[in-house]
Amino acid sequence: MNKKNDVLIHNERIYQRTVVAQAMERIKHLIASGVYKVGDKLPTEQELAEQFGIGRSSIREALKIFQYLGVLESQVPKGTFVCGRSQVSTEAITWSILLGNDDMWEIIELREIIEERSFAKLMKRFAEQNNRSVIEPLKEELEAMKVAAQVGSIDDLIQADYNFHAIIIREGGNKLFCAIYQTLYSFMREEIRKTYQAMRDLMDVYRDHSEILHVITEGDVAKAIVRHSSHFDRIKKLLTQAKGC
Repeated sequence: MNKKNDVLIHNERIYQRTVVAQAMERIKHLIASGVYKVGDKLPTEQELAEQFGIGRSSIREALKIFQYLGVLESQVPKGTFVCGRSQVSTEAITWSILLGNDDMWEIIELREIIEERSFAKLMKRFAEQNNRSVIEPLKEELEAMKVAAQVGSIDDLIQADYNFHAIIIREGGNKLFCAIYQTLYSFMREEIRKTYQAMRDLMDVYRDHSEILHVITEGDVAKAIVRHSSHFDRIKKLLTQAKGC
């Protein structure tokens, strides 16, 4: 008997909680522990059912849930395979936030942590490698902000704002941060809209981001991080005013 089957057969049987939930827990453990890695083929539904000591229908339902989340992929008639992280859906993160009733300030705090870390990594690479390829995409989004602010298009302004920060996070090199940021922004969108609607001059959004781009271009890591931090202080202040807190 091979190593993978040894790990699968624990002489355990699933009794408590829902059968599907425990089947998912066992499959998750096999992947998390490295028994099955990205690209590996899982045993068949029948084999898993026999090894876990549960019905095949419960295994099938558990596998379908993992497929929906992008963790597993069914390739007919080859079988079921473990996916790479880039294929994992952000649905799990989205529903976790949606059902968790998280306070908006906690969401903002998480976004701030992600952006600060990404910004610091971006500036470090920028200083060490003098890689200026990020400048042009940021300039394009900055110009889009300017146009949107001038014509009073809040939707376009929000989109350009999102794109600007998404570029910074992407350049930070953490793909998981990118996925989480996309989800967080979707929850913050209405709050950002209220903030912009309460602003006297939408060009302030353009000016604020213009200063961020300026310090990036200068390549001064310490100064850039301080400027980015003050940007978030401004965001929190504006949100507080918009919410009437």
